[in-house]
Amino acid sequence: MIIKLDEYEKEVVAIAEEISFYLQKSGATRADSQDIAQDVLVKILESDIVLPFEKMRAWLYRSAVRTYIDKYRRDKRYHEILQRDFFRQDMLVLYDQKNYEELYQAVNELPSQDKVVIDLYYFQNMSVKEIGHILGYSQSWIKIHLFRARKQVAKLLKERGYEDEIF
Repeated sequence: MIIKLDEYEKEVVAIAEEISFYLQKSGATRADSQDIAQDVLVKILESDIVLPFEKMRAWLYRSAVRTYIDKYRRDKRYHEILQRDFFRQDMLVLYDQKNYEELYQAVNELPSQDKVVIDLYYFQNMSVKEIGHILGYSQSWIKIHLFRARKQVAKLLKERGYEDEIF
């Protein structure tokens, strides 16, 4: 089978798009799936491997899936290290300002996940995106927990007699 270079390039790009779509269906983000598909194409172009076109699709898929699994394991390990070494309960900021004691007590009564999200957002000055990356949750999950935690803190402060107080 003889393929002109232009047709060959079109076929390879089509396979890369297939791989990207397949990885997205398998749980990869769009950006990650596109990066992996591109990396696999670069890998085959840089290598001295000469594969018949019929076998190239299978090789590209296998390489992409292996690359995705390696990235998943690396990211998972990274999140485990962050959780274990940096974001433990005892590593939360100690609130030592007297005029904010009620606020800090209210935050401390929150469920642990909400407490960590509030601490990272308000007291460590991290963005929603950074918090999501560190904790391994989506940005929408972080926003939802921030919203719920704020409502819970407001409710706790209202029960203690703080009406419309700004901390």
